[in-house]
Order: sequence, then C-alpha cells, then structure tokens
Amino acid sequence: MDFIWTWKRLFIDPPYHQDGIAYDYYSKNDLKQLKTSYQWKIWPLPQEVDPFANNSSITNNETSPFAMSKLLFIDVIYIMTNSRLTERHDHLKKVFHRQGISMESVKWRMKWNQTTCNSNSTHSYVYKQLNLKDKPLDQEQQRRCAITLEHVDVWHEIIEQKLQLALILEDDVIFVPFFKEKLTRMIYTAIRSRALRINETCAKMKDKRMADNEWINQNPMIVIGTCFNFHDRYFQKHLSDAPPLLSTHKREVSRCTHAYLLTLCSAQALINQIQEQKNDFLPSDFMQNYLFRLSPTLQSFWMDPPLAYQGNQINDTDKLETFKVQTYK
Repeated sequence: MDFIWTWKRLFIDPPYHQDGIAYDYYSKNDLKQLKTSYQWKIWPLPQEVDPFANNSSITNNETSPFAMSKLLFIDVIYIMTNSRLTERHDHLKKVFHRQGISMESVKWRMKWNQTTCNSNSTHSYVYKQLNLKDKPLDQEQQRRCAITLEHVDVWHEIIEQKLQLALILEDDVIFVPFFKEKLTRMIYTAIRSRALRINETCAKMKDKRMADNEWINQNPMIVIGTCFNFHDRYFQKHLSDAPPLLSTHKREVSRCTHAYLLTLCSAQALINQIQEQKNDFLPSDFMQNYLFRLSPTLQSFWMDPPLAYQGNQINDTDKLETFKVQTYK
C-alpha cells in the first residue's frame, strides 16, 4: 500500500520553486544530466538540422543560462506589475539572472492600480480602451481592472511600435530549468511549421470562419505558461520525458495570462476584436477566451510541457512573502 501511495505521489506532487527556478515533473532528466534533456532534440536548433551551414544567427550564449543575452527573436519583454510590489521586482531580476536573460529588453508596466483604474479622471479612457458597456464595474471587477488594462495597453503598444514578437509576463512568473534554450527551440519549430510568422502579412478574415485547429492561416498567441495543471489532451503528461508539443486551442484559449507570446498581427487582431462589439468587463484571461472565440483569425497555441508557472500556484520552498500578497488592490 505504501508503495502504491508513493508511486501515485510522484504524479500529483505540484511543481516547486527554489532559488528562482520552477522545478516540475518534466525537469527530472534536466537535473540528472545538468542540461536540456534528450526529448527536446525533436525541436532542433538550426545547427542541429545542418551542422555544416553557417548558423551565425544563434550562438551558445543565446541558449546558455550561464551567459547573459536577450531572448532570440523577441523584441520586448513586458512585465505587468504594481509599483508597491518591490519584492516581486527584486525576485524577477533574480529569476532572469538565473536563466541568463538580459534585462536590457524588459519593460515594466505599472501604470494602473485600483485607485487610478477606477477614478473619475480615467473613466473615459478605461471604457474606451476596453470598449465597455455603459454600466459600472462591481467591486471584484474594480480590483481586476488594473491588470487587465495593463495587458490591453501593451497590445496597443505592440501595434504602435510595430514589434514583431513580444513576450508578456506577469510579476509572479517563474521559469523552468534551461528556459532560454527550450523557448528558442519552440520558436524555431513554430516558425518552421508556419504556426509563427515574423515580418509577414497578417492573416485576414475569410468568407467562412477558420477551423478551430487552423495552423497556418491565423494570427497566433503562444501560451508558454500554465495554471491549474492544464495540458493539451495529447500531451503525454504521465511521462517525465514527454516530447514537447505545440497544440491549437481556439475554444479553450488561456492558461492564465502570466506568460504568453504575441506577434504584431495577433495584437492587432485582439484590438480589432475589442472594437467589434461593446464588451462586459472581464479579467485578462477570461477576456482572451472571449475575444479569441469571436475572432475570425486569432489562434491560441499551448506549449507543453509549460515553460513557466505562477509563484502563488506552486510549492514555494523559498517562502517568499510576496506570493501571499493579493495584488492589484
């Protein structure tokens, strides 16, 4: 009986956070080998596809956690936060340093809080930006207004600055081991498979609605984080060496909004869809679900195993007080 209980426990223990890194069930082989485990090779880097080609576009620095560099292909990393959460800011700097990610391209977004988001002076801006129905927000909606508006403001900025690819994070995000290499492998694979197109024409509305599993003719969001143990049904989650998987999720879009990639095209499609109809206020993750289902071109891709977790949803062995704080109040 004890053996059965122990065996099952291996599968249900949550990920844990230690010293700025999220260790999950799928990190076991990484830790044994002290490098990205073998199953990630099915998503090859350019030099693994053709070792004799001139692959100057990627160096060891760009995938190594021991050398500081920007994230490949990503123009800007946005972090949604609140100015009072200084412990989270310090922790995130540690998270980035542990992964070898330069802070050079990071933009902190902390314009909004419950007071500024619900004041008379900003009422017109908030309702216009979210294209809200003319009715007051309830108390819970007022509390969530700030984080939602930070996300939408970022979508607008991606369009205004013509950013081809942005990584959008919330301030409780923690990455798995060898995050930089795994993200790079995923991006190259998404580009090869045409799920991700950079510096190309955006997908346009067709006469008929696109299929829920449309892979190519779409404007993508790639969700690299997870919450509540959500995985694609075809991901072999019972295997610690499960092969990585990208999957389409037109109907079940969001796995929370703490870690996702947007292109210029997908940001534009999100804003277009907001303006298509008057909206009820929804928190950022529910809003994504709502907008993607309505949009004729937006497609959500899930990354499994996930590359990021939320600090307040995993076992925090570092016992950070900041993950116990209710944010955006």
